[in-house]
Amino acid sequence: MSKPVFDLPDVGGADPDRPPADDGAMRARFSDGGGAPVKPALKVRPQTSPLLSSTPPTVARALTKAYPYLVIVNHFLAVATWTNDDPWVNVTAVLAYTLAVLYFEQIVVWSGHLVLVAVIAGYAALNSSIAAAVGTEPTLDEVVQQLTSACIKSDMLLAPMTSLRLTVSDIKRLVFTTVFLTPLYLVVAALFIKPRIILLVTGVYILTYHSATMRVFRRLLWRFKATRVVVFWMTGLDFNSPRNRQLLHAAMAKVHRYTPDAGGKPVRFTYVIYENQRKWLGIGWTHNLLTYERAPWTDEFLNESASTDDFKLPEPTDDTPYTSAIAHAKWRWVDKTWRLDLTNDGAIQLPAAKRSKTTANPAPDEGFVYTDNTWKSPATTDTFSKYTRRRRWIRTAELCFEPDNSAATTSAVDSSATEVKSRKSLRFVEETETVEVVEEDVDEVDDTVDETVDEKA
Repeated sequence: MSKPVFDLPDVGGADPDRPPADDGAMRARFSDGGGAPVKPALKVRPQTSPLLSSTPPTVARALTKAYPYLVIVNHFLAVATWTNDDPWVNVTAVLAYTLAVLYFEQIVVWSGHLVLVAVIAGYAALNSSIAAAVGTEPTLDEVVQQLTSACIKSDMLLAPMTSLRLTVSDIKRLVFTTVFLTPLYLVVAALFIKPRIILLVTGVYILTYHSATMRVFRRLLWRFKATRVVVFWMTGLDFNSPRNRQLLHAAMAKVHRYTPDAGGKPVRFTYVIYENQRKWLGIGWTHNLLTYERAPWTDEFLNESASTDDFKLPEPTDDTPYTSAIAHAKWRWVDKTWRLDLTNDGAIQLPAAKRSKTTANPAPDEGFVYTDNTWKSPATTDTFSKYTRRRRWIRTAELCFEPDNSAATTSAVDSSATEVKSRKSLRFVEETETVEVVEEDVDEVDDTVDETVDEKA
């Protein structure tokens, strides 16, 4: 049996690059050779972070002192955003809030002093757990990691409000609607629903907002038109097409970037909408899709969009950016109607005799790309294994720059047809807010000629 060999700390001849040894430390290890000489353990100099050399000592000291508070903030943000490892902590918090709201008087009367002691004990337990988690002095890399995590979780927590991107007119409309519905709220709170229930439902909704179950439930509930109508009448805001304002803002930004000296010349944009359908046995192809999949009408990035009949051009607002450089911009349609892309963005090969790639009066089954039940395996023909399909609609609009007394309307198409010949058109994509400059010559042939050619073909 091998004997334990002890490495005693050095008392003399200390290496200046070696950290000081602990006087009371005595490490034991087992070796196979009983009388073999023992080699001293190698001492590795600890690696320092690159941030340490570039960060002032005062800032580094402040970040180090703030590290325990960052750990606490990260812990609470993880619970609030449901990104922690143990979901039962969130469930316990929801149950505690429910009991506190429903039995507030009984808790204060019978165990108010115990609640105060429990708060102090909870603070002590939290302090000890944070001290155990922090341990020794943290490095700057750990502090930066905690700070980055706190920023990301804060963005997640505030995403429901920041994603709305409300303008000044939206806030005014929301305030006006709230004031207008105040009498109705007073009647409901006084006669039908108790304030305690309102507080309970509101608090539970906020605490469970970021949970996976609530996200799925909200998505399914939003698919019903009645839900969107109720939200519209309660807030005065239309959430069905929130990208119209973003579309105008992005268009103005791109126009200002690419044509800063446009001189009042209109710029053309192409809108793209996809029509999605599902095949039901005994019914056929309809727009009734499953609740968890894409909407019947979407953009190129599967975001829900209005149909071709309900799509409206965005209206400029007072808070539109670049108003100093581009003033009085208005949208108007160049195409009279939406036109079906017969090639479905290049997925369908047209015969050589087919002159036009678009049509305003397509057949019910024309221009579709068929896919399976999961919207995969695309094909140009309908088979027994194809249960979904989609086709592409396009329409061109102009962003015109007109004075205040201009009487131009959105239906003025004939007057602009001769002015846009050999002009640069911009193809705009809503989600990524990118613009592709494409050189094209505008054909002066009337739409009726295209339709006649389509019918003959």
